[in-house]
Amino acid sequence: MLLDNKVAVITGSSKGIGRGIAHRFAREGAKVVINGRTPDAVERTTAEIRALGAAVLPVVADVTVRSDVDRLFDETIKAFGTVDILVNNAQTPVNRGERGPFLSMTPDGWDAYVAANMGALFYCTYRAVHIMAPRRRGAIVNISSNGASRAHRYSIAYDSVKGAMDSFTKAVAVDLAPWGIRVNAIRPGLIAVDDWETLSEDEKNRRRAAIPLGREGYPSDVAWAAVFLAADDAAYVTGQLFEVDGGLLVQGRAPCAELRPVVTPETFGH
Repeated sequence: MLLDNKVAVITGSSKGIGRGIAHRFAREGAKVVINGRTPDAVERTTAEIRALGAAVLPVVADVTVRSDVDRLFDETIKAFGTVDILVNNAQTPVNRGERGPFLSMTPDGWDAYVAANMGALFYCTYRAVHIMAPRRRGAIVNISSNGASRAHRYSIAYDSVKGAMDSFTKAVAVDLAPWGIRVNAIRPGLIAVDDWETLSEDEKNRRRAAIPLGREGYPSDVAWAAVFLAADDAAYVTGQLFEVDGGLLVQGRAPCAELRPVVTPETFGH
């Protein structure tokens, strides 16, 4: 029970990676705030967490809107009295004129995407640290992306925002260290969320071929890292960017692009 009795606000936790983190936090003893923009999804995940026997609070809110963020934290304080952990996981869809080759992007799409996502990051962190600072402790975990350090094609706005999130993580970690508030980020790689199950097996295998561990990741893979960074056991860890990507970024070439055959247990003989 690494998070026993801690209050955790997890934005965008009604589905995907955030939902996986909420499940793991609940099993580690946390009181969990489930957040999302779709009431049905929020209620469904809340019911799952409640079935685990954990204390849970559902809050439907759009964290890109400052008044919604204020309501999210006000309802959390009313229900649980404090905030010990914030996971900044929510992000807006990449579909507002910022997707595709740079020449197809629009200034309005860029402005909307950057403002929404950086706004959510700032608004939630701002409210959380003003609760944590008087108590001289707290943990913030930002869900970034390996796109912050290695570019994805046709994802300029997304990668730019994640790069800014990483810089924000380090700068805020240094600034808040005297208050005992730790700030770290996780950079997930290929995680099986959203439309993964709609892909053909051939397409899944094509994507897996780029990963040294040979498989996609799951929300649970990210969740354990979030538990570590949020727990008191990580009391001397702050300002760090932690890769959870099956070895994707550490390699010079993907296995499928190696100049010589990759040796595996099958080809090696044992």
